[in-house]
Amino acid sequence: MKKTSKLAFIAVVLLMVACSGANELSNTKTPAANALYPSWYGAYEFSSDTTSFYARATAVASDADMAKLRAEKEARALLESYIAQELEDVRSELERDGSSIVKEPNFILMLRNAHLKVEEEASVVDTEHFEKDGVYRGFAMVEVRRLRLKAFIESGFGSKNSYIKEYLESPAFKELISL
Repeated sequence: MKKTSKLAFIAVVLLMVACSGANELSNTKTPAANALYPSWYGAYEFSSDTTSFYARATAVASDADMAKLRAEKEARALLESYIAQELEDVRSELERDGSSIVKEPNFILMLRNAHLKVEEEASVVDTEHFEKDGVYRGFAMVEVRRLRLKAFIESGFGSKNSYIKEYLESPAFKELISL
């Protein structure tokens, strides 16, 4: 009898949870209008326009230069990660369309090594810092130009013309570069 009442209680609780309405999640990103953030920082870590991809990051430290440096390193890593996902999406699309070249381990390795250049070569667009209570918050925005990204990929494939042709001339990559 005790088991039956426990099971009934659990069933009622589960039913109440299942029937409750979903709450809308609020966006936890800080709006650009926040006085503690630079006006250029924006609400999203990643963005792009017709010429470039951008990443923004923030970091804290006990001095201003270190806070900006940490933010810059984080922005570079975020940009590389974002670009890596975009390039992998292109590769996956080519694989779904029947390309056998993009499945080759050498192709995948060369593509990954090529997009690692994004982190090293990204240009710093802006940095800034604010101090509050002896703690510095640094902000950084970095970019990589779309055509520069294409050059990284092309040089990453080296003399493998079949890789260059298959990947760089694909509709998915052209769309990524030309947006």
